[in-house]
Order: sequence, then structure tokens, then C-alpha cells
Amino acid sequence: MAGVTREVKAALERLPDRISIGVLAKTFTNDLLDEVIDEADVREVRVRLLPARLVMIFTLACWLFMRSGYGLVMSKLADAHAARGPGWGDWEAPTTGPISRAKARLGADPLKLLFRRVSGPTGTPGTPGVFHRELRVLSVDGFTLDVPDTKENEEFFGRGTNGSDTPNPYPQLRALALAESGTRSLLGAAYGPYRTGEQTLMDDLLPVLGPGMLLLADRNFASYALWRKVAATGVALCWRMSASFALPVRTVLDDGTYLSELRPPRKKDGPPIVVRVVEYSVITENDKGEQVSELFCLATTLLDPDHAPAGDLAGLYHDRWQAETGIGDLKTTQRGGPEVVLRSKTPAMIAQEFWAMVCVYQAIRDLIDHAATSGLDPSRISFKRTLEAARDSATRAVLSPRDTSSAR
Repeated sequence: MAGVTREVKAALERLPDRISIGVLAKTFTNDLLDEVIDEADVREVRVRLLPARLVMIFTLACWLFMRSGYGLVMSKLADAHAARGPGWGDWEAPTTGPISRAKARLGADPLKLLFRRVSGPTGTPGTPGVFHRELRVLSVDGFTLDVPDTKENEEFFGRGTNGSDTPNPYPQLRALALAESGTRSLLGAAYGPYRTGEQTLMDDLLPVLGPGMLLLADRNFASYALWRKVAATGVALCWRMSASFALPVRTVLDDGTYLSELRPPRKKDGPPIVVRVVEYSVITENDKGEQVSELFCLATTLLDPDHAPAGDLAGLYHDRWQAETGIGDLKTTQRGGPEVVLRSKTPAMIAQEFWAMVCVYQAIRDLIDHAATSGLDPSRISFKRTLEAARDSATRAVLSPRDTSSAR
């Protein structure tokens, strides 16, 4: 027993075991990090310069300091916590090479598992913008991220064009994010090569959808096959339809909406699906000061006008920009700007980096949600300022939570 006590004491005194990630440790507790490390079976078998938990923390912290190199990020974390114990002791700050090898040993699985543990809805019936009657409102939206121009990334991800025939200077991944309206918290995320369509990526989000939810989506998602697949989860749908999508009028309802049907491409694909269609125009002003009218056509599984008035659905769809703004925070604000390229030179490490990105985003949303518990609308709390506070706390140990032992 005495030997065990000495080992535990020694572990507590080692700088790598004291390093945390500032206020984000509220979400990324030591117990939670240890649980996903063990579940992924990547626990080190001997004492290392860079134990698995520290590598997890470091990988997450890289999303707080996207413009800093690996060595500088590690020094920021270590310097902040050296003051809380016997300094650096016999631990030496690792260089980029050992850090890269430690990250490769860790792999992507622990970060993917961590996202599954920390993601999910956070709004309550009293949180503004979260519910439409009894349905939790969600939005799905896609985005792309530039990855380093290496042979491996080029072959796996491919690259698009910049609006003409000129290839994008970097390979790109395509991603989807499923966010809760009001809080902008993530329920799910998925990514793949640039050539992967958003409708294909949607398959990865189906497990987190179900009854009691209302999913909003833009016209990129409109298809018979995807509608049928997503609706089968029990989630209610309200999607904008493209002008090319045929929606014949079958029954005109009292509120001016009408029942229609989504017809399969082939008879063997299944029967027609009954939907309700809401059409309306939005008038905006262009750069020349001229008024421009744009027609919106929404299809929904909510067939009863009394239960889902047309005006409410139109309002919900246009409120989805809040969720899109949240996804904009994810791909731009947190990244440090649209010109910032991800760090990893191989698809395997891009996977690790992607899941770390959405984990950190969710942790920032957790802080915002905590700050809004007094009834403040979460959408009025600045993501950028909260990110800056999290960044500051990671380099000032005095702000780090003392008790990080309990899981989320």
C-alpha cells in the first residue's frame, strides 16, 4: 500500500498530470478523458513524457491557439500550471517531433468518443428559440475546411474549385453539423472528402434524430430518398424545396397551404409521401436599392395547420440563420479566420483534428449555456468573447477549476 501511495503522490507531482485546459475542464473532466482513453484502448503502458490524457488535452488546446505551433501550445499549457506545484520538476517540454508521434499513438477514436459524450441538446422549454410547441428545433448545415496540401490529403479529400475552373489551392473536407436552435449546441457532426455530398453525409447523423424533434434544412437536402430515410427516424421535417422539385397541388387547406406528395424517382423506390407545402415571398433590397422578391417553398411532415400554422413555420425557417451563425463560429471564429488551414498532413490525423474541433466548440457552448442559466438568451452571448476567455484561462492556472474529477 505504501508503494501505491508513493506512486500516486509522484503522479500528482508530475507536471503532465497537473496540466488541464482551463475553464473548459468543466466539460473535459479528467475522469471523462480517462474514460474515453480506456474505451479507445490507447492508455500508455509505461510512464511517458506525454501520457495519453495530456495528449488529449493538448490536441483540444490546439483549437484555442490555431496560430501557434505545437511547441508553443505545449509551453503555454505547461507554464500556466508549473506555478501550482513543484515547477517543471524533471519534466522537459517536448518538441514538435515527440508531440506529433504522441498524437499519432493517440489516434482519432478517443476524440470521436469524447464528442459523442459531450454533444447533445442543452436547451430547456424556457430557453428562447429551442422549442416549437413540444418539438425541439434543430438545423443541419454544411461547410468545407481547407487541409494541408500533401499527397495523402490530396488523394483522400480531393479539392473543389474557387467558383471557376481554377482548382482550390488546398484539398478540402466537407462537413455537416447538426445544431440545436437557440443554444446552437451540436447534436452531431460528420465529415468526408470534398466530393461527398451533404445528402450522403446525412446518413451519419440519423442515429441522433428521433421523435420530439423538428429538423430544418435548406434546399440542398431535398430528395425523395433522403426525406424518407430521415422521416423514418420519427423526427418532424420542415425543409426548403428547390424550384426544380415537383410538388403538385392535391388538397388546398383553409390557411392557404396545400397537401402535396413527394414522388419517387422510380416506382420500385416506394410509394409517394404526403407532405404539406407552405409558400411565401420575402422582399429584400439589393445593392442598388431595388426591392427583390424571393419565393420560398417549404415542405413539412406537420400536416395540421392548427398544430403548425404557416406563419410559425416560415418564422422558424428564417430563424435557422442562428444555427447557421453558430456553424459559422465553428468554421471561422474558432479556426481563427477563413484563411487558416488545418494542421494535419494525413487523413488519419485530420480525423483527430476534426473531432477535437467539434469537441472544443461544444465546450464553448457549454460555457455559454452555463452563463445563460439566469434566463438570458444564449444567442446574445458572444461566442468570440467566450472563446477568448477560454483561451486566457488555459494560460492562467488560477482560473482553472480545482475539482475536475466528476464526469459530465
